[in-house]
Amino acid sequence: MRLGFIVNPLAGAGGPLALKGSDGLGLNAAVGWAAARAALALKGLAGTGARLLTGSGAMGEAIAIAAGFAPTVVQKPKGYPTGADTTACVEACLAAGAQLIIFVGGDGTARDVLAAQPDVPVLGVPAGVKMHSSVFATSPGAAAAMLGKAMCGPLIDMVDAEVIDRDAAGDIRLYGTLKVLDLASRQAAKAARADADAALAGAIAEVAAMVRAAPLCLIGPGLTMHSLKMALAGKGTMLGVDVFAGGALLIENATQAQLLEQPGGALLVLGVVGGQGFLLGRGNQQLGPDVLARVQWPPIIIASAAKLAALPRPALLVDTGDAALDARLAGYVQVRTGSRQAMMMRIDAA
Repeated sequence: MRLGFIVNPLAGAGGPLALKGSDGLGLNAAVGWAAARAALALKGLAGTGARLLTGSGAMGEAIAIAAGFAPTVVQKPKGYPTGADTTACVEACLAAGAQLIIFVGGDGTARDVLAAQPDVPVLGVPAGVKMHSSVFATSPGAAAAMLGKAMCGPLIDMVDAEVIDRDAAGDIRLYGTLKVLDLASRQAAKAARADADAALAGAIAEVAAMVRAAPLCLIGPGLTMHSLKMALAGKGTMLGVDVFAGGALLIENATQAQLLEQPGGALLVLGVVGGQGFLLGRGNQQLGPDVLARVQWPPIIIASAAKLAALPRPALLVDTGDAALDARLAGYVQVRTGSRQAMMMRIDAA
């Protein structure tokens, strides 16, 4: 079976830098995050006889060779790979007979794949800063399992999945759909908006009192977290991690390096990605394993009961990039849904 394999080598590089994506970062920003996640996904193809069609160097060739494959290079970018090169590589893979396109990146990469208008199914390996689209597996390990089923199992149905990204104004927008393998390990699309919830205001007020009493607190991204930040300081970023000291805003949109400079033992407050259930690993990559080792666990989690009930599976997902850490974080936690109201939810590795 011929498989297209395309890697955005800069995918995810913007996360630790508190950026909302990795477009335009340049060669010096590449940290190997995408390459490592691509290698994990390729484990699902071990021993299957799959033939990989790919781009040169960091676009897939080097990773495929390191994983034991002899890939066929079908596209060579003139410089360091761009989104246009991703589109061109997908087109070249299709022209060479690819029956499935595997791409490694985030929502921006998904849009570049969409631009090639592939007529075969695709599988996204999550490696970007934000992954709102439903074309991705929940984790590289889940992608490996899906590839193994696709190569060794019976025929798999295909479904249309949304390609979603934020536009220049920061609003979530549907750009189109791609055919994907209809397997359970695929993530759902992010919910476009959160419903107003009067009970949630009570939970936010209670947590705000806890944050004011804490010497140091890290508050994650999201609409619910932004409401908490506004209640505390009247400002704060919706899409980043902010640091509060005694309820006062200390650092807005903190980078991973800035978070590591803070004293240990900080309170951690997180929201839940609507429609997907992610707690860590989607839009908050600043909270990497080194940062998580220095904060209080479990975190304080706030989400509406309606959002939790609408999740595709009854669990909160974590995808930190460290499989052993993801396994250690698994267990039951309390999610505050209102004033003196809470639900018990299980944390699972994605």
